[in-house]
Amino acid sequence: MLKRILVILVLALTQAGCDYGEDISPFKRERLNDGITKILERQKRELLQIEDIKVGTGSVASWGRRLSADLTVRYADGTLVYQGPIYTYVGFVDITAITNDIRSGPLLTISNEGIQLGLNGMAVGGQRRFTVDRSMVCVRINLDAGPKASCGLADRTEVRKETLLVEATLTESCIPLTFRAFYLNGGYLFHYRAGCRNSDLPQLDPTLPFGTFTKSKKEWADRLIATSPFSYALIRSISPYNSPFVDSTFPANRSSNIVA
Repeated sequence: MLKRILVILVLALTQAGCDYGEDISPFKRERLNDGITKILERQKRELLQIEDIKVGTGSVASWGRRLSADLTVRYADGTLVYQGPIYTYVGFVDITAITNDIRSGPLLTISNEGIQLGLNGMAVGGQRRFTVDRSMVCVRINLDAGPKASCGLADRTEVRKETLLVEATLTESCIPLTFRAFYLNGGYLFHYRAGCRNSDLPQLDPTLPFGTFTKSKKEWADRLIATSPFSYALIRSISPYNSPFVDSTFPANRSSNIVA
């Protein structure tokens, strides 16, 4: 009986259309071109001051990743702004569906691109200090804004548009996955985040000059990494313990020359 049900499920998914893998909405990657790469490299060289304390050995923080880190954020005078875990999504076209479902918690706001850029190029387990120019803090606020101008940072913490001193330990860099099935009337009946996988690309290259933006050809391709409806991640993704679009997999758990 169970075997028949599984066969029917497979046939239904096949006929109705289903996708499982990376680079699928809401985690559609923004394509890197020379223009974006040059902007990021210039910002890293001119607007960040980076010092690597410890080189990590795990997955590298790069484009199209969910990053998690333990941060200590201070103003230039040493005043503590935030201390604790954060996570963020880097290099995606639109994650509004994700951020709208997160009412609070350690999601780094999209207004603080400087901290995102400071994490890029680290490997999991690595530690880094970096200074973020005020122009990369609260980027939606004009540079000529008053001294009290502020924006959200993480976990309901506000940060002023000032130069920041950041100490970071990278705890995760992974590629978000999506499962969707039963395409009806322009949308999918089931549309879930389906975990997050590690990648061995790109790799650290200490021979590259400071500010180099590294990218892997492998990550440019549109790829589905799995199709079996019996895979563990897929079964887990459609369990009643997962809510659509809510990324509940956030873990409780060198080179400064590389922006990846």
